Amino acid sequence: MALVRCSVGKAVAGALLATALAGCSGTGTSQARDENQKMDCLTRCGEELERKSARPVLVARSQMPEVLPPVRLGDPVAAPSPKSTTTDTEPALDIRAPAVVAPQTSQMPVAPGEIRPAAATDASPTSAAPRLEGDRQVRVVASIGQNPIYESEVREAVYQRMGELLRLPDSQRVLREKEIFREELRKIIERELVLDEMTARLTAKKMNGQLTKLKEAAAKEADARLKEFKKERGIPTDAEFRDVLRSQGLTLAGIKRQIERGFMMQTYLRDALSGKFDALGLADLREYYAAHPDEFRDEDRVKWQDLFASKERFRSVAEAKQYAEHFAARAARGEDLGKLAAENSMGDSKFRNGAGIGEKPGEIFPQELESTILALRPGQVTIKETETGFHVLRVTERTYRGPKPYDEKLQAEIRRKLQAQIFDREAKRMIETLWKRTQPQIWVEG
Repeated sequence: MALVRCSVGKAVAGALLATALAGCSGTGTSQARDENQKMDCLTRCGEELERKSARPVLVARSQMPEVLPPVRLGDPVAAPSPKSTTTDTEPALDIRAPAVVAPQTSQMPVAPGEIRPAAATDASPTSAAPRLEGDRQVRVVASIGQNPIYESEVREAVYQRMGELLRLPDSQRVLREKEIFREELRKIIERELVLDEMTARLTAKKMNGQLTKLKEAAAKEADARLKEFKKERGIPTDAEFRDVLRSQGLTLAGIKRQIERGFMMQTYLRDALSGKFDALGLADLREYYAAHPDEFRDEDRVKWQDLFASKERFRSVAEAKQYAEHFAARAARGEDLGKLAAENSMGDSKFRNGAGIGEKPGEIFPQELESTILALRPGQVTIKETETGFHVLRVTERTYRGPKPYDEKLQAEIRRKLQAQIFDREAKRMIETLWKRTQPQIWVEG
């Protein structure tokens, strides 16, 4: 996930600007024009959304749900006060919480993944509900046996997907927001179903030690990922990190718990379903390769380096050419042209460590270099004269359009693809079984 503290419009524009600086920045290419149009469009959408909503936005790469700390089994859960109001950071959703968390035998069975309107209950209100960070009263939107799922944890997951709403008109945002809420609620329910099954099985087999080790490994994974996250974004302290999260409706405890429980779920599923991969043989790989030729084709693509000698910087064209030839000779002897360009290029490639702009035919900039670059073999160095100067060119990687060879590398790729398909299919089947057996109670209005 990528946390942003700035406004919606600035965040989107900044992300696109960073992409442009890191990749293709030639203003003369269609790709650059497309990126500028995208930036203008998303900036306008962001500014419009910012004017209509005071809540901060989280643009996330991961769609895994965030979970707030759970209460202990048996803790009372109260319905929300009639006077309670929605905070600025909460999207408008019609959510109703039950007075008591308990399965209702009178309710019709819920199909796996179905989110059904809440049924009426005669249960009387209980005592005061447990409180979370900020001393806010919580509301229940679902329950799995005695395990409640709070509206707050679902909202944390929703906040991570607010970027999806930026491209939508006002008339579609509210509806899509409700759809996202239900999608994230379902993900959390599925995760908790798996973790309940895991705990029950390990406990029944008297493998409490394994359960403890798994929890410890999950905690280490969460700490490592959060540490790396803060390092990448230059956040020095946990206190500042908490401020960043709080500004976006999130909590550090929620983020850590999400990582931990997601890690435990995936670890258990991989272990439980590992036997499903045993029957996967070389014949299956070959059959898949033959049946899906379009999945295993290379595109015409090149990665290249450029050191530019500008004619106007020299007393004569001959001197400019001599300057280019000097560095071409050094690159041909094995020196890193990228490093040479960073130190000696007279063009913008020096700011990209010599990297050229564009990798596919039609995207290479300047266009007059394209035919020369595409004709080079990996490692080959040449000089191309243009109207403004001399370009020292070197190709670092080259792939040609056509089917990939059926080698060990491709076989490993196909095996991973088939294993992922088996895993997804069997995990879905397991979750459907757990859903039918457990019958989670859903408290979201239809």
